[in-house]
Amino acid sequence: MADDLNPFVYDDPLPPDALIGRDEETRKLLSLAEGGHNTRLSAPRRYGKTSIILRVLAEADRAGLHTVHVDFYRCVTRGEAARRIEEAYLARLAGPLRRTVSALARSWRTTVKAQAGGMAVQAEYIRELDNQRLADLLDLPKRIFAKSGMRTVVAFDEFQDFLRIDDGLDGLLRSKIQLHRDEASYLFAGSEPGMLDELFNRKGRPLFDQARPIPVGPLHDDDLAEYIGARFDRSGRDPGVALELLLRLARGHPQRAMLLSHHLWEQTNRGDTSDEETYQAALDAVDRETRERFERTWLDLGSAPAQRRVLAALANGPQSLYSKATLLAFELDKSVAQQAAQALIYGGDVVRIDGLFVIVDPLLERWLQRTQH
Repeated sequence: MADDLNPFVYDDPLPPDALIGRDEETRKLLSLAEGGHNTRLSAPRRYGKTSIILRVLAEADRAGLHTVHVDFYRCVTRGEAARRIEEAYLARLAGPLRRTVSALARSWRTTVKAQAGGMAVQAEYIRELDNQRLADLLDLPKRIFAKSGMRTVVAFDEFQDFLRIDDGLDGLLRSKIQLHRDEASYLFAGSEPGMLDELFNRKGRPLFDQARPIPVGPLHDDDLAEYIGARFDRSGRDPGVALELLLRLARGHPQRAMLLSHHLWEQTNRGDTSDEETYQAALDAVDRETRERFERTWLDLGSAPAQRRVLAALANGPQSLYSKATLLAFELDKSVAQQAAQALIYGGDVVRIDGLFVIVDPLLERWLQRTQH
């Protein structure tokens, strides 16, 4: 039976009709896309950026626009980037427009023949082909517009991995999108907000001021409570007092709220009401699931001891990071703490809210409180 299946999905993007409390962001992004404006989602990792993208593209489809979603996660070469763009267009288009993409793809399926000069010359030949293929694929919105007269909304997800492929790719992309005023609108998103902020905000970078930032903050407790409570109700369960404890820990973090809800649901039998004991059992299950991941995060910071100390200070320090008491307790000086905090912000582990540094992941903060005193 459907009500016997756990309704809380936390390891995949939510379908558009299950998105929690992002109506305002969706309306703004869609309105800007329809008006020809480029945007970027500014949010910490695991804040549901891909879920928002899917919702915006679904709304854009209904509005009669063409839509494309390209995921560059762990993309490492120009050839791979080109393949992902090609497949994304082929997956979303049909009829004459799909044939346009297919025709372009066929034109680049050229057999690389042995040439004088051996493998080095062949490798350079392939690289040049990949460069031209990528440039042509980035120009697809113009071909699609010429065929249909309709704008394409292009979402580039995990965009930081695209830019890591080559230092010149942001220049190539800028040379294309600046000529797509009528043909396309771009939505950029990535899991390293510090890196994206630098690329779009630093003067002298090709993408400077090319996309309007749309902030995505924590979810409201009321929205989360309604979503979680409704799904417990449908399956004959009551989250009881555990719901408030869950919301307090999650701090509006979308993915972490779903992870906690998933395990609370697992610990609550049909017909029962969750209590503090049930909540603790759910926390124990969450701790078991996340422990190895957090240990890996800690090990990865082995070459950056100052970042370790700043994380421990933010999780356990009773005062602000730059207070004398905190700096003394965690063996930091202010300049080192500043550099480490900025590195953590750049990597997406920390954000600054109202002048205070905050660890993005409330479960990582909990782990640090339990292990790094």
